[in-house]
Amino acid sequence: MYVGEMPMGEGKLYHDEQGIYIGRFNRAVISGRGMHFEPDGSKYVGNFVQGVEQGYGRYFMRTGAVFCGEFSHGYPNGRDTLFYPDGRVFIGIVQNRGATSQGKTYKNAQAAGVTKPVFPDVQLSEEDRAFLENVKANDVDMGPVFKDGVSFFEAYIAPHFRVSPSMSGRSAVVHYEFTVGEDGKISDVTITSSTDNAFANELARVIKHSPKWKPAMKDGKPVPYTIKNQTAHFGQVD
Repeated sequence: MYVGEMPMGEGKLYHDEQGIYIGRFNRAVISGRGMHFEPDGSKYVGNFVQGVEQGYGRYFMRTGAVFCGEFSHGYPNGRDTLFYPDGRVFIGIVQNRGATSQGKTYKNAQAAGVTKPVFPDVQLSEEDRAFLENVKANDVDMGPVFKDGVSFFEAYIAPHFRVSPSMSGRSAVVHYEFTVGEDGKISDVTITSSTDNAFANELARVIKHSPKWKPAMKDGKPVPYTIKNQTAHFGQVD
């Protein structure tokens, strides 16, 4: 559920799986500066592009670890500073929430010459906290992942989407959902709304032919998981 200014402006998005987003929105999709409150207590503040953490940001994990720097496709990817819960600090190249060999680890922040950031003092309402608790109660231990966390749309949908002559020069916004089975296969592809049936039909075709995902996990076992509230923008959408 989105509450805020339309088609562009400040708002708040309540996502059934991912938690709460607060910031600048474009047609109910967070784009620009904003915050993300995850059901498990982790928090992000920084830049978003088409609903995904992208650009400069800071991610505060529930474990106490903090990532500060470049984000791509929803993960710390690039030149980042990683503050470990035990006080150590890594400065260098990070990929998908993990330090690489391209960097240096210091025994503490003072040795690294940096200061551990703190999350902005933002007070969620009682209703917001109740929403997050409800999402957490129905959550899995780990959601499904496409190809080590890369963007499903950018890595798979966009390159395989066939623009027919009838679509040329047109634009569309398509909302959809689908289920990742315990075997990683896609099923139950559903177009929940669309401004153009031609784009919707082609999108459904592409998703149905998706490669296998890493399935969601619950108590150490793979389980089916429905990915909801997805939005695809095609062409130049005002």
